[in-house]
Amino acid sequence: MESGLKALWVLSAVLLVSNWQHWTYGKAVPQVPCYFVFGDSLFDNGNNNYLDKSAKVNYLPYGIDFDTGATGRCSNGLNIADTIAEQLGFDSYITDFGVGGCTNFLDGVNYGSNGAGILDSTGSLAGELFTMNAQLFNHNITVSRISKILGSEEVARKYLSQCIYVSDMGHNDYLNNYFLDDYNSSQLYTPEEFAQLLIETYETQLEKLYCSGARKIAVLGLIRVGCMPHNIQNHRNDVDASSSCVEKFNSDVQIFNDKLPTLLHKLNEKHADAVFTYINSYEIDSDDQTNAGFTHTRQSCCEVASGSVPCTSLSVPCSNRSDYVYWDGAHFTEAKAWAFGKRAYKSLSQKDAHPYDISELAKLKLDDSDAYDINHAQL
Repeated sequence: MESGLKALWVLSAVLLVSNWQHWTYGKAVPQVPCYFVFGDSLFDNGNNNYLDKSAKVNYLPYGIDFDTGATGRCSNGLNIADTIAEQLGFDSYITDFGVGGCTNFLDGVNYGSNGAGILDSTGSLAGELFTMNAQLFNHNITVSRISKILGSEEVARKYLSQCIYVSDMGHNDYLNNYFLDDYNSSQLYTPEEFAQLLIETYETQLEKLYCSGARKIAVLGLIRVGCMPHNIQNHRNDVDASSSCVEKFNSDVQIFNDKLPTLLHKLNEKHADAVFTYINSYEIDSDDQTNAGFTHTRQSCCEVASGSVPCTSLSVPCSNRSDYVYWDGAHFTEAKAWAFGKRAYKSLSQKDAHPYDISELAKLKLDDSDAYDINHAQL
């Protein structure tokens, strides 16, 4: 009892000092003390730059609209993780983890890595990267550092339990594994079996995230990968006339998406002191929703070599970037990242997120009544 009160007092002091620093420098106080990001190239903010042999985009025209230029973000400016951070009230970018040299980790860390997947084998043929398991390993390093700074594991866990965690994984398990002839996954597994393999592996990883202290976890589903310019160009014979997308690819990732809410419901039933919420990326990434208002929905804004994904180095991109959904062969422009991020943060319909969107997740007080509501939510 006494140790619990002491931990609560220390935590209150830490939060008070944090808020005082924001007020002193005229900065906004974030809605949560910290924000941790796990993901792939849609969320990577420069982690791959620290690796010798990796997929990197730290060159122009990437970052042409970013205040510090090319950073490793697969965009002309902000990515989805950045837009969510801004909506949560953070007045600076969440730091990348890199190879462990980050020091500003009390506000959170971005572990995202271009090419990363749920499976360790995913993306391995493309070079070095931080897989989901590697990102979780790096997060444990961060948690240890936070425990040391705050004085104990107990105080650190109370602090971390108030933070937002976002995980965006699985795209590359299809794009840089199952859909590639260089891997034998499609020979070993049917689409149903492969999706189940990903779900079972992801369950173990999300359990590890929970064990590290995460209690407010938003898990994003997969976008419509069959609508990426790269896939349309490389699979012209499979493009559906009505959607102008490779619907076979979309159908395969939807099998994974259909299983993901069931997994999160299972985790919510198991862990009454936590909330795992589903962000329906496939629904958000639709022509009649987030893409409405964009003039170019199937073309790359920057110059891309035939059949490739990244922008050609030092090429001149389109000038009307806010009219484009895609920046390069697979990644969103800042304009689309904002359109997407706004709906992930504050849903426009019940299909966007369940049981909570990120704005609601941030406000949650995880007491017994909230745990009851979660356990009785229908996914």
